[in-house]
Amino acid sequence: MTARESALLQFLRRHGTFDGWQESWNSVPLAFRVGLTHALPPRDFIASVRTLVLRGDDVLLVHAEVPILTLGGRPEAGETLHEALIREVAEESGWHARPLSIIGFIHAQHLDEQRPAWGRPAPHFVDVVFASEALEFAPGRQDAGEWPCEFIPVAAVHEAGVHPIDATL
Repeated sequence: MTARESALLQFLRRHGTFDGWQESWNSVPLAFRVGLTHALPPRDFIASVRTLVLRGDDVLLVHAEVPILTLGGRPEAGETLHEALIREVAEESGWHARPLSIIGFIHAQHLDEQRPAWGRPAPHFVDVVFASEALEFAPGRQDAGEWPCEFIPVAAVHEAGVHPIDATL
């Protein structure tokens, strides 16, 4: 085990994970676990940032094939995690959001030897999950072809049939 992997495993032990499941992305089998913490995972393993976008007692729901609550993506070269988060939320929803805090992480582990050119660390990668506040909507910020979004009451999330990644947060 490398020193890098040791740092990640120590982080996972300190912060614990729960609610695991397995899923294939582009035929690559992965195991997922979610952890709740305000701590940042080791930067070498962070593949992308995600956020729950909140407005009062409502959360932004993306009407994808399977509805999702977390918007986000990979940081571009030279971008901080906050900058990536703000850009990704705007591109995916048209909303300008302000990151409030880290609320957790999603740990993924490859279950076989495939290492696609995803630009993600392997065999482990982590997506950091933030809570963000919705500030202003500008439809021109949303990239063409993105899924429609709407705010729903937090109390209605379980009825929305959201993806397992988001159902655990």
